[in-house]
Amino acid sequence: MSKKTLQLDKSHRLLAPRIAYLVTSIDKGGIVNAAPFSNVTSVSTDPQRLVLSVYKEWDTIRNIQEVGQFVVNVPSKHLLRQIWICGDKYAGHPIPSKVNELEIAGLEAMPSEKVQPPRVKDCFGHLECEVQWIKDVGNHFLVLGDIVAASYTEGCLDENMVQVINKTLPLLEVCRGYFTSPADVVEVDRETIKNEVNGKLAQKGIRVPPEIKKYEKLKISEK
Repeated sequence: MSKKTLQLDKSHRLLAPRIAYLVTSIDKGGIVNAAPFSNVTSVSTDPQRLVLSVYKEWDTIRNIQEVGQFVVNVPSKHLLRQIWICGDKYAGHPIPSKVNELEIAGLEAMPSEKVQPPRVKDCFGHLECEVQWIKDVGNHFLVLGDIVAASYTEGCLDENMVQVINKTLPLLEVCRGYFTSPADVVEVDRETIKNEVNGKLAQKGIRVPPEIKKYEKLKISEK
């Protein structure tokens, strides 16, 4: 199988598809800004923290620097058009600063539980965050946020607090203007793979230390 070299300025495209989130923030005057981001990831589960990577020239980072809070909203694929509208500068149809993108896109804001920026009612999930630090990482700022409140639309998570994908239909960005959404959920055959790994370790005479055997009992709800 042959390999081809990818030009470095396109290398990040190999990290696709990435979930498209809608981040809401406000300035000191209370004006709401909404912008889509796929550069969001969980970085700690104790405490619950995530990082957000933001273009330096965007209103989002100015609001975050001023207020120190933001909300990560999780949309379904049915909101693709609205998410693209909120993408204004990134999407090529810039909306002036101090104009609420939610109103232009026809999305509804609702109060958050613990932070000033609103949640987006149309989205199925919401993570309210308070800023811990902001770092310059290139043409972006990296923002570490503590998740101080989380909420979701009833029925979108099962009894183990796992997304019901055929209801949430999360939106994933492939590249600028191209998106996809998962069609199926594929479950790992855990016991078969566990037995296979243990068999290969035994063949090599490798013993699993007791201190890491605790991971054998992990459930999906414990991740």
